[in-house]
Amino acid sequence: MANILYYPQKPLATTKSMEYLKFRELPAGQNAIVAIACYSGYNQEDSVIMNQSSIDRGLFRSLFYRVYQESEQRLGTILQESIEKPLRNEVLRLKQGTYDKLDEDGIVAPGVRVSGDDIIIGKTAPLAADSEEMGQRQKTHIKRDCSTPLRSTENGIIDKVMVTTNQDGMKFTKVRSRTTKVPQIGDKFASRHGQKGTIGITYKTEDMPFNAEGITPDLIINPHAIPSRMTIAHLVECLLSKVGALEGQEGDATPFTPVTVDDISELLRKFGYQSRG
Repeated sequence: MANILYYPQKPLATTKSMEYLKFRELPAGQNAIVAIACYSGYNQEDSVIMNQSSIDRGLFRSLFYRVYQESEQRLGTILQESIEKPLRNEVLRLKQGTYDKLDEDGIVAPGVRVSGDDIIIGKTAPLAADSEEMGQRQKTHIKRDCSTPLRSTENGIIDKVMVTTNQDGMKFTKVRSRTTKVPQIGDKFASRHGQKGTIGITYKTEDMPFNAEGITPDLIINPHAIPSRMTIAHLVECLLSKVGALEGQEGDATPFTPVTVDDISELLRKFGYQSRG
């Protein structure tokens, strides 16, 4: 299972420890324009307002991967399971899902769109000759179903299929599904200072507040989140990031360094902004 961001960005405010942790090569977020304000009441109680136009442009969009795997197993000394497409007249206890998207080898092909009703790996096990299966078995039933369905709450596209053998020489397969995740109401987001919140509502750019330069925010968080949690460094990081955007370079947010809030405020004044942003 993996979540891969479409457009990861390096943070404008970084630290020396982040260099050692390879955050420059493997960033885990995006730089957003954030307004700290009350607006329409939909960002109260730790919820946030997000710009729908920014979402449409790809903000915080990600890919979700999940891997399903299955292998044939030996049943005693003679019988063994088989990865194949189950036939309705031969196989007992077929699942409620759809078997139509399975190829002849019992596996869904890459590029096929699947949903929670679909079987993605077909597998059967032979029935013992003397097994009655609680009276459900008929004369034509020679196998029982052991297939793997997609998770009922998920959908997506089959991204990759691998077929090989395991250490016992038995057939082994992995199927990876891919889903595009787009931010929506109820999704949770957080800053690096732990200021987390869920989306309460999304507004188009024309319905968002704007500053004197006509810039609209990507996110609006509630000002009540700041004093109670006392994340003062979060505010300093915001100022440093703004300076970094104006200067075109990264800011050093490493703790216990000589950089002060007054130093950052002086740089903001130099660019024509109020000293606190």
